Amino acid sequence: MNVYPAANIRNVCLLGHSGDGKTSLAESLLFMTKATDRLGKVSDGNTVLDYDPEEIKRQISISLSVAPIEFEKNKINVIDTPGYFDFAGEVLQALRVADTAIIACTAKSGVGVGTEIAWKHVKKLTIPRAFYVSKLDEENADFYKTLDDLRDKFGISVCPVIIPIIADGKCTGVIDIISLKAYEMKNGASSETSVPDSMKAQVDDLRAKLAESVAETSEEFMEKYFTGEEFTADEFITGIKAGVRDCSIAPVFCGSAVTGLGTVELLRGIVSYAPSPLESNPETVEDSGKETELKPDENGPAVAI
Repeated sequence: MNVYPAANIRNVCLLGHSGDGKTSLAESLLFMTKATDRLGKVSDGNTVLDYDPEEIKRQISISLSVAPIEFEKNKINVIDTPGYFDFAGEVLQALRVADTAIIACTAKSGVGVGTEIAWKHVKKLTIPRAFYVSKLDEENADFYKTLDDLRDKFGISVCPVIIPIIADGKCTGVIDIISLKAYEMKNGASSETSVPDSMKAQVDDLRAKLAESVAETSEEFMEKYFTGEEFTADEFITGIKAGVRDCSIAPVFCGSAVTGLGTVELLRGIVSYAPSPLESNPETVEDSGKETELKPDENGPAVAI
């Protein structure tokens, strides 16, 4: 078993309305990182995380499950949670130990009640958060309507970093507006392709809006922004990570768990933007009858929740 420094660990929980694709996304994350050799489906009852007989029978998650994933020398612990409100206790347990929450919603149904409840939880607990818009491959999917819904409901902190390429009403790829690179699925793997000329103006516009949010993460970036200088890709990453950490930026990813489109780009985003345990808030603990703060320290004594 590989041993990872704490800086290379990400603890992420998946939240959202029932049926919005959390377990399928976890399955895609496992499959695309070769942790599994076949892509399980909820409808087939053969996913890794919905293993309980009741979960298989009802085709829903009942309890939280953890999937350890290795990606580019990083360890990502993905905690899949139930979407049904009857099992809210499982969600709260996941949030207690997660450093970042990814709220899933679909490009078909948009913001659901479960999406709003997930947002209330992360806001109350001040947990860094991101969104994943799922099911881009399905008929009548509309990423941009869902994106508008997210911004209307949750404000300007919602910032897309991955957007879909739509051709003839179908999603054929995704664009990373930070690196200005596009990706499509070829032979089951994410493959770089060119950004369509027809989308370059849209990408530039979204990048400019994201730059406004990045500028607010530091005085240095604010000064550079007002002088009219463009941020480099590394500066965007630094700013987004700082914004995620202080909850002023909620990056939006998208994809299809069935085809794997956008899954690798989400993994890169988790590594680039999500905080490690070392960057999480200190815990208030009782020591010899006195309350004290315990900061994350991989060289300190063993501590567990």
